[in-house]
Amino acid sequence: MKHPSFLIAFFSTIVRYYDYALFGLSASILSKNFLPNFSEDKQLLGFFAIFSLAVVTRPIGSIIFGWIGDSFGRIKAIKIAAILAAISTSFIGITPGFNMIGWTAVVILTFCRMVFLISLAGEVDTIRIYAAEKVGKSHKNSVNGMVSFFSQIGALLAATSYYFLSDSEYLWRISFVGGGIMGIIVIFLREHFIETAEFLTYKANNSDNKNLLQAIKDHQQQFIIATIISGSIGGIYHFSIIFFATFISKVTLQIDQDQAGTTNIMLIIIYAISALFSGIIADRTVAMKQIYFAIIASIMVLIISIFTDLLIYSPLIIVVLLPLYSVPLQVKIQSLFNVGIRARMCSLSHSIGGIIISSSTPLISMVVWEYTKSLTCIFIVVVILLFALFGAVVKIPKQAS
Repeated sequence: MKHPSFLIAFFSTIVRYYDYALFGLSASILSKNFLPNFSEDKQLLGFFAIFSLAVVTRPIGSIIFGWIGDSFGRIKAIKIAAILAAISTSFIGITPGFNMIGWTAVVILTFCRMVFLISLAGEVDTIRIYAAEKVGKSHKNSVNGMVSFFSQIGALLAATSYYFLSDSEYLWRISFVGGGIMGIIVIFLREHFIETAEFLTYKANNSDNKNLLQAIKDHQQQFIIATIISGSIGGIYHFSIIFFATFISKVTLQIDQDQAGTTNIMLIIIYAISALFSGIIADRTVAMKQIYFAIIASIMVLIISIFTDLLIYSPLIIVVLLPLYSVPLQVKIQSLFNVGIRARMCSLSHSIGGIIISSSTPLISMVVWEYTKSLTCIFIVVVILLFALFGAVVKIPKQAS
C-alpha cells in the first residue's frame, strides 16, 4: 500500500468527503442564507428537503460513471467525476443568498448539489473498488477501513472549517471555494493513477459488457441486498453525524451552536479511528461475526437508552459501533458482483439506497419530530434502520460471506 496510487486515492477521498460532509454540516448557515423567511425548524425542514431532493440525481451518475468504470477503467470514471465535483462545490460558495436573488438562489443551490451528487456516485464507490482491487484478498477490509478513515478526515476538515467560519455571513463561503480548489489539485494528481490488474485481466479475457438491466435481472437478489445495506448504513451515519447535533442545537435547544460543532468534530474523530481498526480486525477474524455483533450491540444500546432516558448520549456509542459493521459490509457488497459489472452495481445500489433510505433519514426524522415532538420517536427511526440492515445481512449469499 506504499504505491503513489494509494496515496492519491486516499487524498481524493479526503477532498470528496470534505465536500460531501460540508453541505450537511452547514445545514444551519445554508438554511439561514437560502431560506431566511422561515422559523428555525422550518428552515431546517426546508434544507433537508433540498438535501433529500438532490439525491434523486445520484443514480444518473451511477449509470454514467459506472458504465465508464466497467467499460474503460476505474481511473477514467474517477477523473471525470472529479472535475464535476470541483465545479459544483465552488459554485455553492459563490452563489448569492436568497436576500439578493430570491428563489433563484435556492434553485442554484439545489442544482449544484445535484451535480455534485452525480459526480459523487462516479467517484466514492469506484475509489473503494479501486483500492480493494489493488490489494490481495487478505487485506481488502483493511484498505477499505483506510478509505473510510480518510473519508472521515475529509469530514473532520469540513466540520472544523464550518466551526471556525460559520459565524460570519460570508466567511462560510471560503469553505466551499476551498473544497473546489482542493478538487482541482486532485484532478492533476490523478494523472499518476495506475489501473488495477484485476480489471485489466478481466477486460483482456472478456470482450462483452453486459447490459445494466440484464445485470440487475441476473443479480436481482444481490442488488436488493446491496441497496438495503448501503441505504441503511448511510441513514445511520447521516442521523448520527450529520443530523443529530444540528437538531438538538437548533430545534430542541439542548446545546448551543458551538457545542454542536464540537460534538460533530468529536463524533467524526471517533468514527475515523473505529473505521481504521475495524478493517484490521475484520481481516484477522471472522468478518461476519464482527458484523452481527456490532449490529446487535447497536440495537441493544438504543433500546436501553430509550428506557433509561440516555438517548442524547447514544449517538456516541452508535458511532463507535457503526464502522465495525459498515467497513466489512462494503467489502461484502463488492464481492456480490463480478469485475465486469461491479462499478455499476455497487454504485447504483448505493445511489438507490441513498434515495430511499440514506439521505431521506434526516428529513423523515424532522417530519417525525414535527408530528410527535418526541426524541424517542426519532430514535425509533434508527432502530428500524438497524433491523432492516440485519435482515439484509442475513440474506447475503454464503459464497460472499
